Amino acid sequence: MFRKLMKHEWHDTYKAMLTVNLALILLTLIGCCILNTSVFEHRETSPVAVLIVFFYIMSLATCGIVATCYLCIRFYRNLFGKEGYLMHALPVKPAQLLHSKLIVGYAWSMLNSLLCIASVALLAFLALFQYAKANGVDGISPLLQWGGMDNARTIDLESAFEDIFGYKPIGFLLQFCILQVFSDLASLLTGYVSILLGQLVEKYKVMSAIGFYIALYLANQTICSIMITLPSLTALSKEGESFLKFYCKTMMHYAIVSQVLAGAALYLAALLLMRRKQNL
Repeated sequence: MFRKLMKHEWHDTYKAMLTVNLALILLTLIGCCILNTSVFEHRETSPVAVLIVFFYIMSLATCGIVATCYLCIRFYRNLFGKEGYLMHALPVKPAQLLHSKLIVGYAWSMLNSLLCIASVALLAFLALFQYAKANGVDGISPLLQWGGMDNARTIDLESAFEDIFGYKPIGFLLQFCILQVFSDLASLLTGYVSILLGQLVEKYKVMSAIGFYIALYLANQTICSIMITLPSLTALSKEGESFLKFYCKTMMHYAIVSQVLAGAALYLAALLLMRRKQNL
């Protein structure tokens, strides 16, 4: 029965989620085409370039928000809306209902996030390539010198990146992907737990769920902010290594740990709340 639940969930979500992800791919292709033009090379077109970058950032954020909102709305309508009577009457445990939603939703959420990361990485690489093409390799030297590289003209970009941030580009990207994987789980579970908490209120369940989501989101961001500022206390007294390099190396680890703990806590809360008798 659990396989049927999973199949049903995939079938009902793939159209909307594929649309969002295809829009993201299309946005990336448009960005690649724009980078191959001269819009970023002349001061006269600077306002247009700024608008393009702003539109790109807002589009990425919109794709992520739309995907998360859709998955949370589907969770609510399918389990606590008109379809809820049928879903809770199925011969399955409440935990299986949760897991079917969580697995499918998490897979779509990860795909969306990984596409966003790939989009940013690809456009950043193309932008750097176009900048080096227009100004020469020596034109990148001031950027490296700003980051603390004294011999920026003789060192390669990969080593320069590692000396500044403490990771090679691939390692940094991998760490960021790991962080995003756990952040997606915590984000999706925040929506699910908020909806489940909203069901405990007799009236205004939807408004209550929104209020719980804001509270949980702020709590998660506060804890994460505290966690990622802890390395700075150690970095101030660290000798022989730049503050930025040491902070980036340790901050990423603290951020990952904070999201793992948040995801685990929210998952346990969702399991406990799903076991309660639901008042539809």
